Amino acid sequence: MKKRVNFLSEAFAVVFFTLMVVIDFFPDIGINMSIGAIGVVTFILLAVITRHKGEPVFSSKKQELIFIVLSGIYFFSLLIILSLLGGVSQVGIGITNPILWGLYLIGVLTSYTKYKKELKQSNNNESGTFQ
Repeated sequence: MKKRVNFLSEAFAVVFFTLMVVIDFFPDIGINMSIGAIGVVTFILLAVITRHKGEPVFSSKKQELIFIVLSGIYFFSLLIILSLLGGVSQVGIGITNPILWGLYLIGVLTSYTKYKKELKQSNNNESGTFQ
């Protein structure tokens, strides 16, 4: 039950984050930004509370890399779709923002480096057992 609540909390945090981005691009839709912010904070806290302590978030560095790449694709796709629908960010988030791209690339490169290191260690451990 605790795993299900944790999963749902993480999913709703993403939903409320997406809502916040949509509100930023279309402020006239009549939803207050504080609703999105309260939702994100609430569900992140609930996810932290229901997370199994001592259990890693990702089972491998490869899984972490895949998550970072896919979440970046989701985020930038969301920005593209909202821009194509005629929305304009009120705070400057956009597909042409170099800071967003820089942060994303740093995250991908860091995760890729960790993945390569894990892969090299596992190859060294395998080759050491066959000698």
